[in-house]
Amino acid sequence: MRVDDLLKALATAIRPKVAGERAVVFCSHSADKLHWRHLLAAAGTADVLVLAFDGNLLAALPRPPGPRSAAQLLADRHALLATLATDSPLSALVNRFDPDRRVALLVTDPLDPPVTGSRPRIGAKHPSWSLFEHKSVVDVLWDSIGLPRAESVVYDEPASLWQPVLAPGIGIVSARQMCGAEPSAGGGDIRWSSAGIPSPQAESPGRRRIRVMPMIPGVPCRLHGLVLVESTVAFTPLELLVPRRPADGTFLCAGTAPMPVAQQRGLIELTRWTGEALRGRLGYRGGFSVDGILTQSGFRPTDLNTRVTSAFETAPPPLRVAVHASALLAREGLRGVDAAGPGLAENVHRALNDAAEINLLTVIRQPTPVARRHVRWRDRGLEACRPDEAHGSVEVINGPRGTALRAQLARKHLPIGVSPQESVVVALRAADELLGTGIGDLQPPPAGRSAAPTRRSGAT
Repeated sequence: MRVDDLLKALATAIRPKVAGERAVVFCSHSADKLHWRHLLAAAGTADVLVLAFDGNLLAALPRPPGPRSAAQLLADRHALLATLATDSPLSALVNRFDPDRRVALLVTDPLDPPVTGSRPRIGAKHPSWSLFEHKSVVDVLWDSIGLPRAESVVYDEPASLWQPVLAPGIGIVSARQMCGAEPSAGGGDIRWSSAGIPSPQAESPGRRRIRVMPMIPGVPCRLHGLVLVESTVAFTPLELLVPRRPADGTFLCAGTAPMPVAQQRGLIELTRWTGEALRGRLGYRGGFSVDGILTQSGFRPTDLNTRVTSAFETAPPPLRVAVHASALLAREGLRGVDAAGPGLAENVHRALNDAAEINLLTVIRQPTPVARRHVRWRDRGLEACRPDEAHGSVEVINGPRGTALRAQLARKHLPIGVSPQESVVVALRAADELLGTGIGDLQPPPAGRSAAPTRRSGAT
């Protein structure tokens, strides 16, 4: 199924909700606006206003200066959407299109604003689903659906009742969260340590809850898909490119790459099984991902994301719109979305596996001028070169989270024996040398041989 036909099928599915009405769409990318307009026009909407957070209209609204984490960016956008309920520049903008405040809102992932004013929303998430994004809660879900996991322990600070259960020298991973706070995005609350106890952090005014797990050797990977009304779409599993920072015990979330084709079939089956279990246990619908480690004993989950993830940031805009629209329609319970499932899986599988480049993106912590350098491989390192010799590029850009480094490496030119994880370390080291980005020393995650698909236990 072509993407155009896929969008037509989705237009048919959403028609009962929007035919003859008007709609407002909030999305992340200006490149998606035309495709949202075409989709909703085909569904019979009378008119549509599409607002992108990187577009001129929203970008002109006030926003905090300086670099922001993924969690801060999400919080800022939620705060902006909340002003729809007040007298604000954003509400004035939307009110000019809809003075009666009656049109439906479509708000795409990862946005899940708790407040958007009185206008009805299509595809809003059920509040209970986000509960399982809490790392101190999600292990209960893995146990209830029968998905094997690593041992973990959860405790509150100050840890007067807790004693380290691992000997010094055994690596651990800890996730901290303020008690009562919402789950954070982007991995900023995760630390690693080789001392058998969590790394110390600066004192904070509130109490924190901590989950501790052993650092398992293996391939960090993501299972992701869409739980539709009656079926589950399983997307191509991805390797998470997450080198470690020895200086502060954090992880640098740089991007993803498709898992080797030989390993994909079993992981796709596990993804589909997990999606069905989420629907059965939680009544879940919409985009989801399960991050974890592919170990010698199989896949071991760590985190659940109840949304379409950043894996589609570099996808072709029509396909990205199809994925996000499918998630909204599924959450709305529109059964027609299931007819588009097979075509969606086919197009996503092709786009992710056939991607010509590994795309990396990370925020830079120090002031760095915008610049770009072409690079090529020499042995197992990268050096500057002319554009006609390039195997990729590194560049400093101004993005929604502040100054960032973007690196692109052609997959066909990766040297034999250099893993995607190692290529990240090499690319970011080259950026430090050529552009002065100051990212610093990085290490690939601990390696381990992968295994056959995970065996499940229990019932869904």
